[in-house]
Amino acid sequence: MAASLGEVTTRIKIILGIDYGTTFSGVSYVTTDKSGLDDISIIVSWDGGGGTSSKTPTRIAYARENPRLQQNKWGFQVDPKLISYSWTKLLLDKSATMGEYDDPSLCKMAGTGILQLPPFRDAPGVCEDFLREVHTYVSDKLCAEFTKDTFKTMPMECWITLPAIWSDEAKDATLAAAKKAGFGNRVGDEVFTIAEPEAAAIAALKGYAAPNAPNAIKPKENVLICDCGGGTVDITTYAITQVSPQLTFDELQVGAGGKCGSTYIDRNLHSLMSRRFGKSFEDLPFSQKGPGSRFMTEFEIHKKSFGLSDGRENCEIGPIRLDVPGSEYFDEDERLVILTYEDMQTLFDPVISDITGLLSEQVEEAKMKKNVTIDRVILVGGFAESPYLHNALEQWCWQNGEIVLIRPANPQSAVLRGAALRGLEGLAPRIKHARRHYGLSGGFPFRENIDPENRSYLDSMDNQKYCSGRMQWLISKGEEIAQGTFRTSSWLRKYTPGVEQNFEETLYQCSLVHAPEYDDDPRVEKVGVIKTRFPASYDFGTGIISKVNPVSGEQIHEFSYETQVVFGSKGSNLTFKTVVNGNVVSTADIVFDQS
Repeated sequence: MAASLGEVTTRIKIILGIDYGTTFSGVSYVTTDKSGLDDISIIVSWDGGGGTSSKTPTRIAYARENPRLQQNKWGFQVDPKLISYSWTKLLLDKSATMGEYDDPSLCKMAGTGILQLPPFRDAPGVCEDFLREVHTYVSDKLCAEFTKDTFKTMPMECWITLPAIWSDEAKDATLAAAKKAGFGNRVGDEVFTIAEPEAAAIAALKGYAAPNAPNAIKPKENVLICDCGGGTVDITTYAITQVSPQLTFDELQVGAGGKCGSTYIDRNLHSLMSRRFGKSFEDLPFSQKGPGSRFMTEFEIHKKSFGLSDGRENCEIGPIRLDVPGSEYFDEDERLVILTYEDMQTLFDPVISDITGLLSEQVEEAKMKKNVTIDRVILVGGFAESPYLHNALEQWCWQNGEIVLIRPANPQSAVLRGAALRGLEGLAPRIKHARRHYGLSGGFPFRENIDPENRSYLDSMDNQKYCSGRMQWLISKGEEIAQGTFRTSSWLRKYTPGVEQNFEETLYQCSLVHAPEYDDDPRVEKVGVIKTRFPASYDFGTGIISKVNPVSGEQIHEFSYETQVVFGSKGSNLTFKTVVNGNVVSTADIVFDQS
């Protein structure tokens, strides 16, 4: 007797890749009865799009702020006349310190209309609202393809891409927003995160590892993935260890990145407009100059084609209502802003400089620390399609050892395809490198009390001498991390039998090469507080210590447990576990620092 449709589909899972981008977002999917990269589908039809596009604008307009709307609009549905919000992804990483290669104007522009939020939602809330619209739309499409009844029986594994440079708080906020939006809510569904350059590497390397592929990769090659998006640029280098019968690769060293994506060019344009036209431009409504406006949509066309030819013609951008007389910079009759070739260069060149700076840093690191050279650069991401960027990087590659530069077909979709492929094949780097130091702080014993074998410290109540504020670094920046690597810290705590016990440890991070010894160093940053809970009914077993306070005569109970901080687990987020006598008894939660 043949199996029913429901029985068949319970053995098939949907793998979903979600690229929540600064300027554009996209979705890919594949089912586990498929075999590889060529089977991955990318959604190319979006509400309001009027055509095909692998991504939709990361933009949302709320009905409560737009009286003519009956419901929220998102993506291509948002027209320039609506009050809307774009680029809010960049506001998710609010706790990150300014990096060397971050656009310096970012911190000045938050809240000015370019990086704004509605008064009733924070950045994670806007992310959640946008992803809820995506979830509804994607679910409807999948129901139409597989039928509603069949879709209900198919578990869904979601992989959400995140910038590798992001803080752990930003990663956690995005993952939480996705879950609140509906991803992972059904029984059997799961949600994970993956670093954008890792997803791009999976797709790009898989493509070049195919039999008879043009420019095929070879074992022992060192391949740099340069992922240039709208908000961020992520650079990671991988060492190819094997191509056949199965592709395997490792991170060569710590990656690099910065908030210097293509929106940096847009911000440079706004700065130029302010210098040339002053209040006439600055006082314009957001709908006339912000993302999605006719002015910026027109500029986007010129931005994408700049550098395509050798011509040095002027760009005419508009229409825009500026209360200024006609000049070499403004056609008053047609209401067009005039940008020369040199003007466009001034918008692009600071961004190119930051990207080549990141590349140079990776090449130098490879030479100095690994004694190897970079064999090729694979350029991916939406900004990768820029002719001007490609030409500049081609010249840089030639000047830095004649490195081969390759831009695969459809570079904008590489991250999307890689995210789905990660779930389908489990393809991932075997070894990664920690981008930061991570550790705990507390009243740890002086060095003579440290157990060097397991790096654990006992916070007991005997007469040991303690040094407060000393860092216990669990993992060091640059340290190799295999999937599921964890570090354990042991604690001996006082407890009261029959009462719920709540314990807290503070997790810190540091991006310096050499981590400081104490938590009050200004470059030691608080990540958050790890909270461990034991219910009142918990059986502490026989591994307890009871003492009598010689002064008060009170009986004191002590209990030993371990906190595991898990690095390189399935996904990019830190996870925490509570371990007693070698057994995992619960997961621990972290409350991120809000200061």
